[in-house]
Amino acid sequence: MRGAKGSGWTTAVGLFAILLLSLFGPQVAASGGSATIDVASISLGLAEQTDSNTVNYSFDVVEQGGLSADVTAHSTLKTIGGSVLASLNESKTIGVNGAETFSVMFDALPFGYSIIETTLSGDVGQETSTNVVSFNRTIQRLVPLSIAIGASGSMSFTSLDGTGNETGNISVSDGDRLGLLIPVLNNGDYPWSGSMTIQLNAGAYNESVNITGIAVDGMSSTLVQWNSSIAMAEGTTELTATLNNSGDGDQSDESRSFQLAIAPPPLPEMDLQLLLATEDYVAGDVLDWNLSVTNNGSSSFSGQITCTFGITTALNQSLVVAVSTSSTLQFTTQARPDNLVCNASGMRLSAASNSPLTVVFDLVSAVFESAGSSTPAVLDGPWHVGDSARFSMLVRNHGDIEGSVALECITTQSTYTSPLLTLAVDAAGEVAVIVPMMQEGDQMVSWRLVSPDGSIDDGLNGTLVVPVSAKQVLSPSVGLVTWDAETGVSMSWSVTLGEGVDRSVRLRLGYFESGETYLLDYDVLLAPGVTNGTFDLGFIEADRVTLRVDAINWSEAFGPSSDSKSIPGDRPVYSVTFDPLASPSRPGAGQSATVQIQITNNGDVAGTNGELILLGEDNTLYGTKITDPLDAGESTTLTFNLDWPQGTRVKLQAIWSIDGTQLLASNSFTSADVEAEEEAFSIPWMGILGGVALAGVVLAAVRIKQGQSLSPSSKKNRPTTTNSKTTSTAKHSDIKIQVGCPECARQLRVPESYSGSVRCPDCSNRFEVEAKVTASEDSEMSTEQPDEEEVEVVEEKVEVSCPECDQSLRVPSSYNGSVRCPACEFVFTAKG
Repeated sequence: MRGAKGSGWTTAVGLFAILLLSLFGPQVAASGGSATIDVASISLGLAEQTDSNTVNYSFDVVEQGGLSADVTAHSTLKTIGGSVLASLNESKTIGVNGAETFSVMFDALPFGYSIIETTLSGDVGQETSTNVVSFNRTIQRLVPLSIAIGASGSMSFTSLDGTGNETGNISVSDGDRLGLLIPVLNNGDYPWSGSMTIQLNAGAYNESVNITGIAVDGMSSTLVQWNSSIAMAEGTTELTATLNNSGDGDQSDESRSFQLAIAPPPLPEMDLQLLLATEDYVAGDVLDWNLSVTNNGSSSFSGQITCTFGITTALNQSLVVAVSTSSTLQFTTQARPDNLVCNASGMRLSAASNSPLTVVFDLVSAVFESAGSSTPAVLDGPWHVGDSARFSMLVRNHGDIEGSVALECITTQSTYTSPLLTLAVDAAGEVAVIVPMMQEGDQMVSWRLVSPDGSIDDGLNGTLVVPVSAKQVLSPSVGLVTWDAETGVSMSWSVTLGEGVDRSVRLRLGYFESGETYLLDYDVLLAPGVTNGTFDLGFIEADRVTLRVDAINWSEAFGPSSDSKSIPGDRPVYSVTFDPLASPSRPGAGQSATVQIQITNNGDVAGTNGELILLGEDNTLYGTKITDPLDAGESTTLTFNLDWPQGTRVKLQAIWSIDGTQLLASNSFTSADVEAEEEAFSIPWMGILGGVALAGVVLAAVRIKQGQSLSPSSKKNRPTTTNSKTTSTAKHSDIKIQVGCPECARQLRVPESYSGSVRCPDCSNRFEVEAKVTASEDSEMSTEQPDEEEVEVVEEKVEVSCPECDQSLRVPSSYNGSVRCPACEFVFTAKG
């Protein structure tokens, strides 16, 4: 029994062990340990970014069960959508309570987001907050910088007005401004900022602008807005937009060039309709026309409506026609075969307009052709500016009825038309018109035949070139101007005519003195070159001589039409004077005497011949002499011989006729009949009037007494002599004789018995006289010493002037009586 109990216990223990082994044995055998991933050791964050295509990460596996563990790490790289891109397995044995590091590398990391997953298998333990058996991470491979301009289809164009506001038009039209939106795309994960250059070519205008401050975040886009400052032109506009230095290494998508079609602006669409209002007419009649003008366009019309009938303008009127309105205009033409053309102008019209409108008008009429040269002949050349050219042409009427024709020439200044020439059928004639040539150089003259009632053959119009030279110069010049005593004023002159043709001029020569006076005035034909001559103007009173030349029926170059020069002011200056004394100095009546007259030229030029005549007071002619020309500053004396006339005072007059003038000179001479005392005065016996005879006798006696007191014997006024013993004056005889002054021939009366020095009262000359000695005096004088006496017969004198004629007289200083002027015989008081 005991044995049985022991064996039973043993058996029970064995069975319990087997039961335990049956419960736990299999598990211990599968894991061998407890391995997990240490979360803190994982090298990847929950979300990683990289710009590389390779990703490396690591993690630690630790054993926490006390047994070694065999584990395998399964790692996969998946897309965000779950697709496996790559996978890796790595197996390791983890020692008891040990740790092993696993490393994983994927080298095919795509751009964008990816998922990395790692899971442990094998002897793994339980997961905790710090230990896991699997994990996953999100990783982003960053896209590199990639900047681009959107395709042309993504750009936006807007029609703007001049102020930059939108017009509302669907398309951009001619005259609009351009508004532009340009997309800039960033296809990378990195932000970008930079600038853009826009180049716009719109017709004849260009615009270039650089836009800065453009910023685009990664994987986003932005719109760059820009408005042009120039108006668009109809047609194709070219536009280029370029990013500047983006830095992404790919410039292929950073510049866009494209063309933008610019539509025409809103335009008027004009519809013209012609209606002839006149029903019955023949060639030459006036026709009435109605023109209907309608605007079917999208813009108002404001311009000119013109109608031409051949070369004639029949209508030219300003007109405004609003959209969807019409207007009717009336005008007239002459009835003749020609084309009537009406046109709306002044602004752009829609291509759908029927302007211009042409109506061919035909009827029976005259038809004109050239009858010789098909171009007019240009006559009257060569031509200078201001000349006229004559255009002439022969024409013929080969139409059905009579008609009129004219030649019309058109220059830049005006239109010139010949008179109408009327020709019957098959008749011919000349049409000619005068056209002034107003500009220098080759002048273009358009010509044509015109007719109010007929048609003109084709080709009878055109343009002629007329060579026109500059205006010819007409230059007058006054040359040498002289004055001559024989001829007066003379001038030389010349007129220069420039190169060209002969010209008619009016030539005038004269002088200027408070106005122009022409002595010569005539027309002359001048040849090119210098024409000169001389002209004597004679003795004129003027300051200047003048020459004036004026063109006759032609136009000369701008310049002086006249010239003048001063007349020389040098002239002879004549004078004529008498010698104050005759020879003898006091001729007697009937005595042969001579007088001298001096003529002088005090001027700066020579004089001319003259005539000098001598006349008496009663105009008696005493002589005539021809005077020779006197040089400048020259004088000469002419002597006249004559029988002395009666009279105490003889007045003579000289008249010198020279250079058209008369010069006068006169002088009064004293005859021998008048005794002039040495004191040069006389007692005016006949001048004392009134009173009784006795008073006259007493007055005369008193004056005689005074006269005696003034005799040369008066000691009161005698000069002091060298010999104080001289006393012989009182002894001299009272009988007086005449002696002549040797200096001036003045006749003096001295006592006949006086010998000594005498002084002339006129010239103050002293000279010696000898006394006449008688027998009774000879013995008396012999007792005296010859040199003891020197008598001066004239006392001291003073000069007085005649109050009537200012003649100077010399009288004794002590005389207080009356004197008579020897020149005019006026009696006055000496002391008055």
